[in-house]
Amino acid sequence: MKRPLGFDPFATQSRLAHASTVLGGIAVCLLAYFGAVAVVYGDLSVLALESNIDPQRVGGAVAGVAVWTYFSLAFVRGYGGPVLNVLPYPVAIVVLAPYPARWLLFGPDVSGLRSRFVGFFVFEPLITTAIAVLPGLAACTVVLTAWASLIGDEARERWERRHLTSAFYDAFVDVEE
Repeated sequence: MKRPLGFDPFATQSRLAHASTVLGGIAVCLLAYFGAVAVVYGDLSVLALESNIDPQRVGGAVAGVAVWTYFSLAFVRGYGGPVLNVLPYPVAIVVLAPYPARWLLFGPDVSGLRSRFVGFFVFEPLITTAIAVLPGLAACTVVLTAWASLIGDEARERWERRHLTSAFYDAFVDVEE
């Protein structure tokens, strides 16, 4: 089974550069997450319990903006992947990275985590995820729109030919003849 074209990395990068881009995104996420909580609450220990939702939401919102901005800038530079940078990498990092990081700092709070995911409707985790994802998507939209509007059509076409794989380019880029 072949990997879908949208999950291919940019053509001009090595595997090490791709992995470094993802690891950089994780680092940016954790720095922004814990930095925001430290600035707003003055103490990281407010994150020790899974039931303390407000600090997680503050950290998540700031981390979301930071991660999507990072991956948008990586997109502009041709690192990561043309589809991966816009949605899969940032969502996975913003939603998943804070859990193990908090658990490394304070130990796991399994009972607190379980209490958040009780019942058929898990509204609270969905709300917390939306608070982390939506501002980040807005930041990504702003960065990529500004970039696309500033470089012009000829520079964008050169960028596409240089950074996109030939299969992705042929499948998704409209070429005027």
